[in-house]
Amino acid sequence: MTMKRVDQHVEGGVAPVPDMTKALDLKSQVKFSPAGDLEMAVVSSLRSDSDPWKSRGETPEQSTEALAKLRPYIQVGKLHSEVVCYVIIERDGPVAGAAYMRNIVVKAEYRRKGLGTLVLNHAVEVAKGMYRKTLALRVDPANAPAVSFYRHAGFTTVATVVSKKSGKLRLLMSREL
Repeated sequence: MTMKRVDQHVEGGVAPVPDMTKALDLKSQVKFSPAGDLEMAVVSSLRSDSDPWKSRGETPEQSTEALAKLRPYIQVGKLHSEVVCYVIIERDGPVAGAAYMRNIVVKAEYRRKGLGTLVLNHAVEVAKGMYRKTLALRVDPANAPAVSFYRHAGFTTVATVVSKKSGKLRLLMSREL
């Protein structure tokens, strides 16, 4: 048997710390679950710190009130026990027979790092668990990054509707699951 010598030369310095914000790292580390009592305050804060609620001046208390009715449908994503995102996914919405994704909210420092895609993929799985074959959502057509994100994820515009709350136009988009 021939043996080959293996040098155990180690480069100077310490091993690099993995970048926890990369999508591949996040995929294995973000854990989703229904929102519990402890998470609701964080979810309310995330909502009030994000547009369109922030630009409307919505307070965390107002967010809490609005989210209380939706709590059974809220899924939170945690990274190392910190809530970093949430999605609201209802069994029924404006498209007959389709699950309805009300919001995706990602904590500011985790945006544009692949977390939104993870949240959307989780929403798809939740919708499938509701025995739905379609996922629908509404989005402000002026929110070009969101529209582009949803189109890239396979959503198509099925209608333009007027929001009951704001009176503004919204795109009604859907995707087969």
